[in-house]
Formats: sequence, C-alpha cells, structure tokens
Amino acid sequence: MDEREFYRGQSRVTDPGSWRSLLRDLPRDLPGMGEVIEGVIVHRDETRRFGFELPAERRDEANTRYLEAILGRLGSLSWRPPRDRFAGTCRDFAVLLCAMLREAGVPARVRCGFAGYFAEGFFDDHWVVEVHDDDGDGGGIGWRLVDAQLIASAKDTYRIDFDPMDVPRDAFLVAGDAWLACREGRRDPERIGTSAAGLTGMWEIQGSVVRDLANLNGIETLPWDGWGLIPTHYDELDRSDVDLLDRVAAVSAAGGPLPRAAEAYRSDPRLAVPAPFAG
Repeated sequence: MDEREFYRGQSRVTDPGSWRSLLRDLPRDLPGMGEVIEGVIVHRDETRRFGFELPAERRDEANTRYLEAILGRLGSLSWRPPRDRFAGTCRDFAVLLCAMLREAGVPARVRCGFAGYFAEGFFDDHWVVEVHDDDGDGGGIGWRLVDAQLIASAKDTYRIDFDPMDVPRDAFLVAGDAWLACREGRRDPERIGTSAAGLTGMWEIQGSVVRDLANLNGIETLPWDGWGLIPTHYDELDRSDVDLLDRVAAVSAAGGPLPRAAEAYRSDPRLAVPAPFAG
C-alpha cells in the first residue's frame, strides 16, 4: 500500500466511529485544529495552571484507549471550561489531532519520543504527531513534527523558541533517535525519561522504541502499555535483544519507510502488540 494512503486511513484507535460527525466541518488548518483540541482536552498533570486540582478518580480518563470513547465522553468538540475537558495526556492530544488530520485526508501518524523543551537540560517522555506535506508530486517537504499539545498555547504557557507546528528534530527526539544517540555515546541516558516520576535511562527509552514501532504500524498504544521486550530491564537484556532493539530504533529514527516498519514489526513476536492493546 502507498505510504501516504496508509497514514490517511483511520486506525482502530483514531477511528471516531459513531462520533464521526464531530470531525466534520472542523477547521482545515493546523492552528484552527489546535484551538479546537485545546478547548476540549486538558493534561491531567497541568490542571493547577487552570486553577483547579483534578479529582483523583478522574486521572483514569487517560486510560481511555480509543478516540471513539474519548469523543463519547466529550459529546461535542465545543469549547468548555478546563475543569470540564477530557483529562488526558500528551498522547490524547496527539491522537485527536491525528484523527482530525486523517479525516481531512492528510497523512498523519502519532510518534512517541522525548521533548527537550519542558525541563531544562532534560528530554521528557512525550507524544506528538507527524504530518506529511507532500502533495504527491514530489514537491513537498515530507514528514514534519507537530506538537498537538502546544499548537494553541505555546506562546502563553511554554518557553519555546520554535513553531510547534514544525518542531525541530533536535528539540524532539523520536524514540529511535534517543536510543541510538545514547547507545553511540552522543547523549546521556540519565537526561532522558520522565522527569516528574524520576524515571530515566535506557529502560525508559526501550519501551518508547517498541511503542513507536507500533505507532508506525498504525497501532497507537497507551504510553504505559507494556508487552514483549518492554518489561525486561535493559540491564537484563540478552545481547541479541539489544541488537534487535538497535534495528528497531533505526527504523524509528528513519520513520520507516512503511514496508521496513512493517517488516520490523513482524520480525519478532515480542514486538507485536498483543490483543488487549491492539484493538
């Protein structure tokens, strides 16, 4: 299948299902989409900046795997006060933007990796969207990174010096880039991970490498899904397992192409997303 065509199609996760009508008549431009998303999703760890504490029982909203269920919770994509928004994570911002772009016929895919613009000197676990700008005639620029969480609020909330609709590759490291940079000694793995939880190192990166391969194959997992190679600590991996992850990381870093990503996904059963997570 043509790569652009594959990423124009909704996955099981991004398919709006019975709520498809909500994705009609939306803005067709990224700034407009970003405003819609900001008005319906709040990051569950950032509610204090909106003046309220998220009730503990609502943190589980971020475990909602499918967009159809997220839209069902929202009921509409109309702006609402922050405390009435879906309490998700960066993954949910990315999934909604990806679905909106795909519904508009734009090739898009969710990517997981690490952002270097939330904590100084640290690359934090984060999920974004990759958008393909090529019009099919070879004149486009290919894939570019878009931070769905920052599109509408970057200037007011986050200290960044770049356009969140074209995130530089050295500001956001897709998981494979982070893995290879650390394996080659170009980056310190202790400066990559989840700063809020105090989790750093190669094991943190390892899980993202496997999940990003799933994303490239159109299976957008939850950020904490663990299967196959993910639960085994990096220090306990066999040499052959590290070699396998090196190969997967190279696919992630290159963003495929799709046939290579599909081949890598099928190369070892421990890379394939199991039924409970695959949809």
